[in-house]
Amino acid sequence: MFFRQEVITLANILDYLDWRGDVPFSADPFNEIDGMILSQFCYVILDGVVSDKFDEEISFADAYRRYDPEQVDTKRRILTFEQDNLLFRRLAESRRYRGTTLRGYVSDTEHTEDLQFSALTYRLCDGSGFAAFRGTDGSVVGWKEDFNLSYMQQTAGQQRAIEYVNAAFSDGDYPIRLGGHSKGGNSAIYSSLYCDEGIRRRITNIYSYDGPGFRDEVLTSEIYQDMLPRIRSFVPEASIVGMLLGSGSDPRIVKTSVNGIKQHYAYYWEIRRNRFLIADRLKRSGDVINKAISGMLSDFSDTEREIFTDSLFEILKAPDKETLKELTKLSSYPAIIKAISKLRPEQQAVMKEAFKKIAQNGTGALFKPQ
Repeated sequence: MFFRQEVITLANILDYLDWRGDVPFSADPFNEIDGMILSQFCYVILDGVVSDKFDEEISFADAYRRYDPEQVDTKRRILTFEQDNLLFRRLAESRRYRGTTLRGYVSDTEHTEDLQFSALTYRLCDGSGFAAFRGTDGSVVGWKEDFNLSYMQQTAGQQRAIEYVNAAFSDGDYPIRLGGHSKGGNSAIYSSLYCDEGIRRRITNIYSYDGPGFRDEVLTSEIYQDMLPRIRSFVPEASIVGMLLGSGSDPRIVKTSVNGIKQHYAYYWEIRRNRFLIADRLKRSGDVINKAISGMLSDFSDTEREIFTDSLFEILKAPDKETLKELTKLSSYPAIIKAISKLRPEQQAVMKEAFKKIAQNGTGALFKPQ
């Protein structure tokens, strides 16, 4: 007699907690979905809920009782705000995370340093530690820091990530995992490379979920090659952010339930039991955009990349808006157009050349035989 094995396809990380939230780590060890959940939870605004100290901890359940989403400033509410609140509730009710504690929450934005940095440390009931780094939060300064990765040897956020890991795990000898979504994935990998050697030896895995890559000098370094077997990179089918710059390895491509830019968000990544559903290749649309932007970056010098980035965000800051959501309003357009006309000649020249290269590389990728 033959028995048909039941296959359960889970839509997203919320379903994972519904179906498997009662399974303890002793029965099903930490996996890539748990890494995504803890990385996504880092987007929750926890000011006044979780201490910034590493010797003061709180459970998910107690933190949820302290948390009031109505008190979160509307400017800090990202596109996944409501889903993140639901994730918080599921974690608070979950048996799997019942013994997990939270500590060391920091969230800082410094416009003068192009810095948007936030991180949170978990101590899991399996005895391990996990530090999660928040990705780009929708602020203009946060997005500029993503662009800075293309020409800066080290961004302010990357330096803060190193300092954070050193402070979070300076005591004990328990195993460590790091992770992050979007720019947070870059922070997780970068901090694993340059943190204190004693801490680096304890790191078992680093999880990057659609996180941008690194400049060639990082990828070819001995320390990066040494850590590479511990890096777990995942991108959606139409990834844009996660394909910027290099990674030194092929990331796993995850199937999603939506098309377009929404694929970047964790709640649309498809799951089967305790693993992502994997696709064979990137979708054509994402591949075209990636080749277009990558082509522009490879053709530009570091100086040109810097001029392009500063010019672009000089334009975006003209309407005096702090978030990209505000910039999309029609009332912002006159100020943006005026800012473009006021760029210095060398800035206008680089911007013009950049968009020309993007158009050329995009067209070449679109009509290139597959």
